[in-house]
Amino acid sequence: MGLRCAISRAYGSLKSLKNSIMLLVVVIIWGGNWVNMKIGFNYVTPLNYLFQRFFFSAIMIAPFLLFLKNGIRKDFKVITNVIILCVIYAFSVIFMMLGLESESSGISAIVTFTQPLFVFGLSAVFLKNEITKMKVAGVLVGFAGIGMIYLEKVGSKGEITLSILFLLLSALLWAVTIVYYKIISEAVHPYWISFSQVAIGSIVVLPFALLTGGIKFIYELPYILSIVYLTVLSTVLAFFLWFYLLKNEDATTVSSSSLMIPVIALVSGVFILGETVNLYQVIGVLMVLTGIYLVNRRQ
Repeated sequence: MGLRCAISRAYGSLKSLKNSIMLLVVVIIWGGNWVNMKIGFNYVTPLNYLFQRFFFSAIMIAPFLLFLKNGIRKDFKVITNVIILCVIYAFSVIFMMLGLESESSGISAIVTFTQPLFVFGLSAVFLKNEITKMKVAGVLVGFAGIGMIYLEKVGSKGEITLSILFLLLSALLWAVTIVYYKIISEAVHPYWISFSQVAIGSIVVLPFALLTGGIKFIYELPYILSIVYLTVLSTVLAFFLWFYLLKNEDATTVSSSSLMIPVIALVSGVFILGETVNLYQVIGVLMVLTGIYLVNRRQ
């Protein structure tokens, strides 16, 4: 009973306890995945790692489609929209990987999870979601926090500021896919969209992976465990739950309720990888999280 109350308080804006538990599972998995990806980068290039993520995930999801009837509406417009969504998603993750390569796992997660701020703006335009002064204030505070992190980078290590831009672009493109899927969700089952994004994503990523070091698999236990976490938990399981929630819940609420993901990533990066966090970054992180909270806050 106590656990149920705790979950309800944390994710009470969702429609049911089941959905709240699903989101909590996604938060835990994705929160730990940032450190996991940095570990994987010790063995292969980021885009080689990404290609393997997409390729192995597609193989794992494909058998489930055999048991799914009418998972996608056989309509040229729907199929075209799915392909466009998946290509946008692929580039979102490409930019995320390139940013993460030069940035700490914690800060990468914080910047990437500004996507709820982008989702708010896009949802207001395309989904006709309500615009309030509180939500606008949240967007301004959130991006001011990114500015705080970015200005610190300019002042100390200007050569890696491009990583922040990559991560912001990743967040924007991810937000586009969230809103895009919300628009077409009635025509596509979550299993089909999960499969399509990794299958099409592997095709999109392959030439970039070949140009940045090629494709190779490392037969060492830490790398194998990293790939298993990345594919089975972070991609196959978590993305199915994510798309199910997007289909059945408000897009802004789902994306904003995941604000604990970068907190988990930041803390795990400090304790597992020994990453450091300075005062500018702490202030920036708090501003970003405050902004996301304000966007999600019920009036």
